[in-house]
Amino acid sequence: MRTAIIINNVDNLPLLRFTQAKLFFDANNNAINFVSDCIIVNTLEQAIEQAASLQASVILYVGDFLTTNFRNKHEHSQGTIFTDSDIIKFSPDTYIGLKKRCHYPPGSKQLYIIENFLKVYLRSKNLVYLDNTEPVKIDKLTCTVEHLYGLASGWKTMSIADKIGFNNLKSITVYDNNQIQLKHAEWIHKNPLVNECPKYKNTCGNYDVTKIDKKMWLNWSKYPVKFKHINLFDLPIFPSNSLVWVSNVFCYEPNIFDLGWELCKNTLAQLKTFNKESVFI
Repeated sequence: MRTAIIINNVDNLPLLRFTQAKLFFDANNNAINFVSDCIIVNTLEQAIEQAASLQASVILYVGDFLTTNFRNKHEHSQGTIFTDSDIIKFSPDTYIGLKKRCHYPPGSKQLYIIENFLKVYLRSKNLVYLDNTEPVKIDKLTCTVEHLYGLASGWKTMSIADKIGFNNLKSITVYDNNQIQLKHAEWIHKNPLVNECPKYKNTCGNYDVTKIDKKMWLNWSKYPVKFKHINLFDLPIFPSNSLVWVSNVFCYEPNIFDLGWELCKNTLAQLKTFNKESVFI
């Protein structure tokens, strides 16, 4: 997969992190797979030097937004790609935050992208996922799984536990850094087969019990599931032989903007290093 090389030639950390986030998410905040990693350098010369050791890379400046046209044009390109007229540029002094509106005029592409991003960023602080359609494959696991740690998103952890087999697990823990999401997961555990869930201000997905296997849900409600507030960025230590479902926590647009891509990527690497006897999916 391609690596993005960002030339950081401006003193604007929010714009840098926004540039990083938008390498992985489009103007409508949908995940894209154009690059798998990004690194930061200070000059074009350093960028070219870094690119020489990579099979596929794209060199851009802080404030460059790679459009759909640009990505489609270079979808199968190898070697080093340089930005061209098929990008949207944000000026070095662009303000991206919640205290004031940025300076772009109404109707501009820049204003649309920033304000669309900030809406999602704000919602993410108390967003409750009522469902989770992310495919999670565990059929190729070669390790013994004794403990399951899964995010509180929808019914996904329940589904993973069912695939492993409730009787094959010594413990199941549902965790999340979002306390509202965690309470929703606990409510699901205590209220099997209930047609309506509590109302929340910000939600994603649909609460549709007709899509959930009733037997699985009843087995789930009987299991002594633990519910814990855990922030993965605190580098928790999990029991040996744990399967930990982390989803997209380390490639989540608001996290990249808050913390930077390097910290997100390095934290996942550290988490795996500190928990060598566990598997992360």
